[in-house]
Amino acid sequence: MAEERSDHLERRRDELTRSLPRLSEKQANTYRLNSDARALDRAGVKHQASGEMERLKGNEAAADTAIRDAQRELRQLDAEIARMPRRGLGSRVGRAVRRARADRGVFCLET
Repeated sequence: MAEERSDHLERRRDELTRSLPRLSEKQANTYRLNSDARALDRAGVKHQASGEMERLKGNEAAADTAIRDAQRELRQLDAEIARMPRRGLGSRVGRAVRRARADRGVFCLET
């Protein structure tokens, strides 16, 4: 039971870790778009309609929230994984080997 829970937490952590670069890129892009639109607006160039400016501002806030939520969940998962009971050195070594194989895409059937 605890091992299933641990595996579930590890899978969720891996999913979040893989999503961080995409979330970070989205955050940077929305920041850039909103920043450029505000700079043009301050310079007197009415390049974006006011509704579009609000949408850009909302997109930037949503991207910031998404990455903060992912980072918060990662910290919570790390804390929960650390609290999980361990069966000893052998299980930790085995888990590390399985993770390394999974990272390389090498799968084997346990007998």
